[in-house]
Amino acid sequence: MEDGRTLRKLADVALGKAPADMVIKNGVLMDVYTGRMVPDRSVAMADKWISYVGPDAGYAVGPETHVIDAGGRVICPGYIDAHTHLVNYSDFSDFLAYAIPSGVTTVLTEIDSYAFALGKEGINVFLAQTESCPITVYVVVPPMVSLSPATAPIRITKEQLSELLTHRRVMGLGESYWQGAILTRDGSVLDLMAETRKMRKSIQGHAAGAFDRKLAAYVATGVESCHEAISTEDVLNRLEMGLYAMIREGDIRRDLEIILPLKDKVDFRRMILVTDGTNPDFLLKKGYLHDVVQKAVDLGVAPMDAVRMVTLNPAEHLGLDNLIGGVAPGRYGDLLLLADLNNMMPEMVISKGRIVAEKGHLCISIADADPPEILLNTVNVEPISPADLGISKSLSDEAGRIRSIDIQPGGLVAREGRGVPVVSDKYLMSDPEKDLLKIVFIERISGKGEMFVGFVRGWGQKRGAVATSTCWDAGGIVGIGENDADLAAAVNRVIEIQGGMSLFVEGRLEAEIPLRAGGYVSELKMPELALRLENFQNIMVSLGFIHDNALLSLSVMTAAAIPFIRMTEKGYYRFRENDFVGLAP
Repeated sequence: MEDGRTLRKLADVALGKAPADMVIKNGVLMDVYTGRMVPDRSVAMADKWISYVGPDAGYAVGPETHVIDAGGRVICPGYIDAHTHLVNYSDFSDFLAYAIPSGVTTVLTEIDSYAFALGKEGINVFLAQTESCPITVYVVVPPMVSLSPATAPIRITKEQLSELLTHRRVMGLGESYWQGAILTRDGSVLDLMAETRKMRKSIQGHAAGAFDRKLAAYVATGVESCHEAISTEDVLNRLEMGLYAMIREGDIRRDLEIILPLKDKVDFRRMILVTDGTNPDFLLKKGYLHDVVQKAVDLGVAPMDAVRMVTLNPAEHLGLDNLIGGVAPGRYGDLLLLADLNNMMPEMVISKGRIVAEKGHLCISIADADPPEILLNTVNVEPISPADLGISKSLSDEAGRIRSIDIQPGGLVAREGRGVPVVSDKYLMSDPEKDLLKIVFIERISGKGEMFVGFVRGWGQKRGAVATSTCWDAGGIVGIGENDADLAAAVNRVIEIQGGMSLFVEGRLEAEIPLRAGGYVSELKMPELALRLENFQNIMVSLGFIHDNALLSLSVMTAAAIPFIRMTEKGYYRFRENDFVGLAP
């Protein structure tokens, strides 16, 4: 708490020496500390803090006290999303307008997007943007594991991390891919982990594919959680290793069902429900986090367990349970009023001691998070020509084959493959009939615009080309196309609008989404964004695209954590071989 005067006020309100600012009476307390539902409970708040929880706070009611009669409704702690990525697609303030009515009063987000645009300065921009938020926003610093050599100058250093960790809302180090931490001689990630431990902050994990000795080695570095469990066995492995197991139910994956076989068999106190990010369409249709808790309850998870997984469990994991996670004196006044234990959508949301949403609608105004100029000009690339995408026939073998990226079912994982492109005037061209298209990655950090052009299969598109600046784990533009002219046009449009997505077919701009802030966030409002994303996906499907989410599948082509082969400006990167290779098979 900020100062002694606040402490004195809290004590005086609890003792009846001063009136409360807000009192909730006649509620049923969801006591996450003891696991009980306690009837006839009242809560008294002073400013943004809870000062009293007990049978009757009537003594604390003064002439100016705001009294809320819960009328037997459930008094529940505010929901916490302990692992998400918020600076994607929509302006943060626009996101809040839809998230807050769902009951979210705290989020912990990784700022990887802004970091891959501006490095440490991008994180500082976000911290400034969220300083006066109506809910509490905590941040973890991305370790910036990247396959793109061009990101090296802006990657977070140990000295920069140490400085960032002194900020009161920076909780630790974000998800550090286990391969980059323990399966490489480069000790930079381990150095960041060691610095984080030295500062007594949290280290978030990413242990996809790690088991037994590899998982043990990773956990031994000080990692405290992992959100990459995709099976019941994965959950148990992580719990047995002492990790908090974060279960994803959001835009990227929906894995909540994997915990159902563990009901009544293991303690759920080290499980946490998280979104790992959302998108505009998902947010508008499902809400934010309350739908995850609701799904858990509907699937048979006890309401107390479900709520603990988004309140006390994450608060304890982050060492914030003295501030959030439960309804008790000395904690933030982050409360929800639920109609009953079967309805996880709150009828009222109170954050920091004030009503912020009621009956699904925001009660407060939220100023737009206007991005500073430095965030609006991060695409540092000169336009390209179709000729820049030319690939000489000499790069193929005697059988005309080249190395390709083969996208697997689901649209995320890719494997190394072989393809035979069409030859035209001694140049290798796409062959959409055989689902063999060109793919390009251009880095946008150095100003040199270094690029690599390869081939991809498993995409499906028959005409046109698409490009985006929303590259995962890299600062750049990635594009896929059936012909060089449309591919160059799509890339150049992204450069022209300083970030976003564009789709060209036969020289015509068929779809566009501006994402100028850092190359990841749009000035468009949520409904318009959702409409454009849906329209883009529909057009892509009409052109032959075969996966669920075209923009996501394109964005992850540079991801440093999704096996087995990815795009960089230096060529294909192969995870198992730990090398860069070109087209020659």
